[in-house]
Amino acid sequence: MSEHTDAARSTRRSGEELREAIRDAVRGELFARGYAGLTFDGVAQRAHTSKPVIYRRYSTRAQMVIDALVRTTPPDLPTETTGSLRGDLMALGAALARGVEQIGADTLRRLIAEVDDEFLPELAELSWTSAQEMLGHFLEAARDRGEISQDPLPRRVVMLPLMLLRDELLFSDQVDEAAVADIVDTICLPLLCRPAS
Repeated sequence: MSEHTDAARSTRRSGEELREAIRDAVRGELFARGYAGLTFDGVAQRAHTSKPVIYRRYSTRAQMVIDALVRTTPPDLPTETTGSLRGDLMALGAALARGVEQIGADTLRRLIAEVDDEFLPELAELSWTSAQEMLGHFLEAARDRGEISQDPLPRRVVMLPLMLLRDELLFSDQVDEAAVADIVDTICLPLLCRPAS
């Protein structure tokens, strides 16, 4: 395809259509080349547009990647309880592991290193915001079943399963079912299911 044709296609697209084409190109480049190999030039070529068009929308590579990933298919998190808090936490951990594997732990680590403070909430939204909501749902179900106390849990205790899973997923080469089970069984369940003081 000639540069003339590329330019013509670029001028015909605008607004959300062009932005979505750029997001698709970012995802394509990211999964083909990894975060380290992703460039504005590569994204522009794949999206059949120009680098100035990309720079008008994104000031950094991290911002570009976060925008593309946040607006892709939501993480495949469990939506129904398994009938036990342990089962729910195991299912949530497995889903988060699949999500990190799809995006790539290296990509997430590089994003954390490069992202500007103003985009940290969007980075958190990649999976952890949805995961927090599901964890809250699972804890309510466990409370209804009598697995945990009716007393409110401190926020840091509620967030502990996600924090431990996130640390394991980001800083370990491989997270398998045994690793998730160790976190759930030795730390999370004893703390969450302790008798009310």
